[in-house]
Amino acid sequence: MDFLLIQFGLSVFKFDCNTNKYSQRSYNFYTFPKPMNRQAPDNRFMCQTSSISFLTDQGFDFNKLFKYGIPYLNASEEEKLVKRLEEKQKLKEENNQCLISIPDNDRPQLEEICSRIENFLTSDAKELIIDRCNSFMRRLVYQEARIRWFNKLRIESKIENTWNCLSVQKIGTKEEEEEKEKEKREKEKLELKQAVGLSNLLKKIVESGKIIVGHNMLLDLCHIVHQFFTPLPSDYAEFKTLLHGLFPRLLDTKVLCQSQQFKEFVSSSNLNLLFDIVKKPPFSIPEVESVEGRSYSVSTDKLHEAGYDAYITGLCFIALSNYLRVTWTPFLGDLLITGSPLLSSLFNKLPIARLKDFPYINLVGNDPNPSRDHIFYLTFPKEWKHGDITNLFSPFGGGYVSWLSDTSAYVGLYRREQAGAVMPKLSKGFQYKIQKYTEHQATLQTEVSSKDRKRKLSPCEKADDAKNDEKSGAAENDDDEWQVATGKRRKKRKEQATTGKKAFEENDAWN
Repeated sequence: MDFLLIQFGLSVFKFDCNTNKYSQRSYNFYTFPKPMNRQAPDNRFMCQTSSISFLTDQGFDFNKLFKYGIPYLNASEEEKLVKRLEEKQKLKEENNQCLISIPDNDRPQLEEICSRIENFLTSDAKELIIDRCNSFMRRLVYQEARIRWFNKLRIESKIENTWNCLSVQKIGTKEEEEEKEKEKREKEKLELKQAVGLSNLLKKIVESGKIIVGHNMLLDLCHIVHQFFTPLPSDYAEFKTLLHGLFPRLLDTKVLCQSQQFKEFVSSSNLNLLFDIVKKPPFSIPEVESVEGRSYSVSTDKLHEAGYDAYITGLCFIALSNYLRVTWTPFLGDLLITGSPLLSSLFNKLPIARLKDFPYINLVGNDPNPSRDHIFYLTFPKEWKHGDITNLFSPFGGGYVSWLSDTSAYVGLYRREQAGAVMPKLSKGFQYKIQKYTEHQATLQTEVSSKDRKRKLSPCEKADDAKNDEKSGAAENDDDEWQVATGKRRKKRKEQATTGKKAFEENDAWN
């Protein structure tokens, strides 16, 4: 999650029961978390050269992103910003009481600034800008102004042409000052709202409880939650709970088009190919009324622009859902597509990329539990490459290699029917070790259970253990004394047993 979310697409569809038509508004937001003031966080982020190259080829406007991108903060960052602003106000109040000494090397600059302020007071100018002041010099100016011109000046920090400056203004009447103080507070609130930026929109979407439709949107949702709300939890169950709590009504068109009802018609779940498919029978895209300046058109191809992708995702959803309503549930009549019982089973299921036999995660129930009989856990020398692993499994039709570390990987056979032949032929290898997936998982569970059993003892338990150790130690000492006392006797018996010599003569009559 170290990458930025730099573009956010949103398309809002509304169905009018009177006209039996949809209307839509679409938005394409450039997002960039630039700090709106000195208290806002100054983030660092990662980027990937291939991603930058791809976006450039698609005509992405990086100048617009960095210059006009809408900022955003997550909940934790917003809370910290509010706290910093409060601390800033508190520090300002404390500075009214505390005086700091003026270093000799700063005195000439301070006197030059004070001379400019003195001239400003006798002039008709309404404002004096003192530019290029560092934070310490600004504090000295505040201090001198309170001493020399008490209740005559108002001095505020501001940023002008990327430089930190001081704005000096003459104090007016009491009413004027109260009004300006009110304006200042309102300005701070506005700056805070601007810093939170697009996160405010996401909060409204969450509060609305509306259905959120996306295409292959698991990774998108991860970035949305991480960037706009809160860092993602490391625990999988907590992640599902968090995601469902924010967005309780999610529907992914990739899951929808891969369902049983569409397998005959949908050959690819790629978004632009899916859009081409639903334009043709047995599907149809209904007439959608657009709002001038706030809509895309089906005749305009702007693939990979977030707003356009959101727009065609909405059209795909409507086309697929209408097909279900007309073909599979005609008895429902004009019931809105979102109320279809065929759709209810697809809510809150999100597809996972590159997992062929694990179609989706279920946010409100148990995930699918597919067979893993064709998957094997392999450990091997660090020198092994991908080709060494594929060569090992080539007699069984090859397989997909999922690396776990430099010396371990999962291998899933392409030809599942060959799973039974793997262990008899590969289990005796000397350069590697191989396990069935289920056996390896059982080993991991055993290790986890073993770690869970190891816990720190309470003070009472430690005291009891100490007493038990003392008792057992005493018993061991007694045994040691007995062993020392009887050691010779035991040794003698051992020798007798070894040599077979009898301790005394046996009477033949005993036999």
